[in-house]
Amino acid sequence: MEIAARFELKYVLTLADRDALLARFADRFQPDTLGGPAGRYPVVSLYCDSADRKCYWDAWRGVPSRRKLRLRLYGTPDGSIPAATFLEIKHHDGSEGAKRRVLLPLEQAQAFVNGGAAPASGPADTRIFAEASRLISAESFRPACVIRYDRQAYRFVDATGHEQLRITFDHGIRCRFDRLTTKPADDGCALPVLAADRCLMEVKGATAAPYDFAAHLSAHGIFPRPFSKYAESVRQHGATPALSA
Repeated sequence: MEIAARFELKYVLTLADRDALLARFADRFQPDTLGGPAGRYPVVSLYCDSADRKCYWDAWRGVPSRRKLRLRLYGTPDGSIPAATFLEIKHHDGSEGAKRRVLLPLEQAQAFVNGGAAPASGPADTRIFAEASRLISAESFRPACVIRYDRQAYRFVDATGHEQLRITFDHGIRCRFDRLTTKPADDGCALPVLAADRCLMEVKGATAAPYDFAAHLSAHGIFPRPFSKYAESVRQHGATPALSA
């Protein structure tokens, strides 16, 4: 499955700024119930990269066309959010981006990214597996980092209830570079990626953000910035081989 390209902006903000934003637009933030009744759920990602951190350095260099390969796991221990594992490829091409993903059992997903055979699939998924296989074989991508955080997801709506934006707040972002297998709601990550009083806000939509929302951010000195959970994890805690020519 390919998720259509749309704009995506990232902001690192304090919890106080988050609370002020939620209070200012209290009537327009509605929990995204796809993530449970309150819209809050854990997210676990297993990122793949080469031994010399090609994915990391490509992002650092700003290589126009680059791909990121990961497993993304959802689910809660009590089963209120069912477990699900996606093999995902995020493709950045200049200012555009798209995500391609396949739902498959966790054991098969972990075996595949460790060099195993691609599972049997339909035509659309076969193309995604072929793209991922190229990264695994030609680029030597293998599991490199586990990242875990808690996400609060909202639909930002207009007066008629029409969704204008999807906005998420990621809290408690933590990582590890050992034990490179994982599970839903994995609590084995101890290395902090953001300070405890900060969160990552992601704003996604098909068109421009509403004026009053954008004006509030600007008035409070909240501006978008590049932020990759994987790149920041590597920068702070992972071994970063020297940049190759």
